[in-house]
Amino acid sequence: MKNILFLALLLLGISLEATAQAGIAVTPGRVYYNLAEGTDGTQTIKVTNPTDVELEIGVSFSDWNYLENGNNNIQDPGTLPNSCADWIQVLPDTYFVLDPGETKEVEVLMEVPQNAKKETPVRTSMIFFTQLNPGNARDQKGASIQVTVRMGVKVYHSFTKQNAGELEIVDFKNYKDEEDHKMIEINVKNTSDIWVNGNVSWEVFNKNTGKTKTLDQQEFYTLPDDLRIVKQQLPDDLEKGDYTVSAILTYGDSDTINIAELDFSL
Repeated sequence: MKNILFLALLLLGISLEATAQAGIAVTPGRVYYNLAEGTDGTQTIKVTNPTDVELEIGVSFSDWNYLENGNNNIQDPGTLPNSCADWIQVLPDTYFVLDPGETKEVEVLMEVPQNAKKETPVRTSMIFFTQLNPGNARDQKGASIQVTVRMGVKVYHSFTKQNAGELEIVDFKNYKDEEDHKMIEINVKNTSDIWVNGNVSWEVFNKNTGKTKTLDQQEFYTLPDDLRIVKQQLPDDLEKGDYTVSAILTYGDSDTINIAELDFSL
């Protein structure tokens, strides 16, 4: 069963007036564990009620991994091969109440089984904090509706404290999409046994005029063996001519850089 990572029941995109009766603030959005078999550790998550009413909060768990486009694939707990949902507990309880403006710290205990299989180098889970008493809001027509907010915290586990990761550019191409937009696309593979985050910066050089356009930088996240497809639309006002587009891939704690270039003509 697929879910949405941040569940704000906005009823098919209806715009809402600001409301002080729905909302949860959760930090951090990710927690990381480097634990060997048979060991345990805890991380702290802060949950805040930014509203002016009491909030009832329920805690639940899911599995997750990434789709090729970078979106989150949320599944029932214990269903994905990289799941660690049954290794974690939220303490002291999976239900609590927050007064207006109150912040509460909860402990996330991870206990790694002694017989855990190291063939899966990274395991993940998702902790959801859900507002159980819906808040009130109004749509564009003034109709009263109820809004339930759910916030997710990603959980990562690795057996080692290795921080270095490796990404490889496996494809780089240009094409037109179904709406006839000029597109460039780079495919990046995580060839390491750790999670790796990166950025792609784009430069488009017109070989006829010598002018360079810099396009928006895009951030992405990967798990081991992930293939990430990063797409960028080229400007509609590009002149006819010969071009070189550069994709500058930066990743890891040491800001490792890979560069790929593609020539094309318009």
